[in-house]
Amino acid sequence: MKRMTFTAITFGMMAIITAVAISQSTTIRAQNPPVEPVGVGIEGHEPSLVGVWVTQVTRRNCETGEPIAATGRIQLTFAEGGTFLETIGPSILRSPGNGIWKREHGWNEYSSALRFMRFDAAGVFVGSGVVRAAITLDETGDHYTSTATNDVLDVNGNVIGSGCATSVSTRFSME
Repeated sequence: MKRMTFTAITFGMMAIITAVAISQSTTIRAQNPPVEPVGVGIEGHEPSLVGVWVTQVTRRNCETGEPIAATGRIQLTFAEGGTFLETIGPSILRSPGNGIWKREHGWNEYSSALRFMRFDAAGVFVGSGVVRAAITLDETGDHYTSTATNDVLDVNGNVIGSGCATSVSTRFSME
């Protein structure tokens, strides 16, 4: 009897959560319809950073520019309105990042700031990281390069380290 009640409650909660998720999803679409990525070749539209990007990052010596670590791959999703998400490989030492972006000078220059949380090997929060980047979109609108600085922060928000990186990115497409 207890098992049947627990199962009924579980299914009931799942139904409520699903209903709320669907209603919120519908509301969001009604307020902000999805936007197709645009490129130079589409008449009347400028290229945009909005979309999903496969990114290759190289950490560099800030003074010399020489590479200091193997290149890593991440995925960035830039949304209309100025937010973006970073997807990284599995890590117990840091979370994926959340960020903001904006267009700067001209049609192809952008800036972004990304924040992620840092953890020790036991999973204890030890601080965060902030990455600030200058992004240049190429003339096709399907590639960009960036230079970035990053600050490593302790649990109180004090900078305890910093670094530099460059990246090259390619827009993910259905083709």
